Amino acid sequence: MAKAFAPTFSGREDVCIYAAGVSNSGCTDMQEFERERKRLTDGLHQAGNVDAFVYFGTCSVADPEAQNTPYVQHKLAMEKLVSAHPRHLILRLPQVAGNTPNPHTLLNYLYARISRSESFKLWNKARRNIIDVADVAAISSQLIDKNILRNATVNIANSTGYPMVDIVAAMEKAVGKRAVFEVFERGSGYPIDIHAILPAMDAAGVNFGADYLERVLIKYYGKSH
Repeated sequence: MAKAFAPTFSGREDVCIYAAGVSNSGCTDMQEFERERKRLTDGLHQAGNVDAFVYFGTCSVADPEAQNTPYVQHKLAMEKLVSAHPRHLILRLPQVAGNTPNPHTLLNYLYARISRSESFKLWNKARRNIIDVADVAAISSQLIDKNILRNATVNIANSTGYPMVDIVAAMEKAVGKRAVFEVFERGSGYPIDIHAILPAMDAAGVNFGADYLERVLIKYYGKSH
């Protein structure tokens, strides 16, 4: 995340992009959560006078299956800390595609399993929202630079949630191998409201077309990658 924002904001003293934090949404380690709380508190103190303190939350706060997990409850607590900053901007994100070694992301998990022909469980009723980290940065830059939003919490997400079967099929195409999985009649999706970012999306030239998912997965997981 930090790398995606660095070209635009690394030299800016009026903007703080806070891109640290617990990276595993399955985390239940209270020490990890406390470590982030202390680090974020220090960051807010050091950047008390910036024009925009940007923190990344999670769209999972609206997911009935995830909103009561320790991770989501922790993220909400961190949002509350950030909301005390006089010029804050909380950006909630779905599944973000990008170059990251984090093995806990959905896309990295699927890539690892498919590329190694390892079996996994597929919840065929599940839907997930996928967005390119470059598009997150482009939309966020509009919100920050045009001073459109401050002291607000908004979702930056795709206008479409994809069935897991479609995500797996797109990953198969990117990797060039067939996935091995067991199908379970489980899972669900949830709506993500993005009306607040539509003007910024247009200004950034971000378009979630019919081939968006396939393009993004080939970009980051394709054989020539």
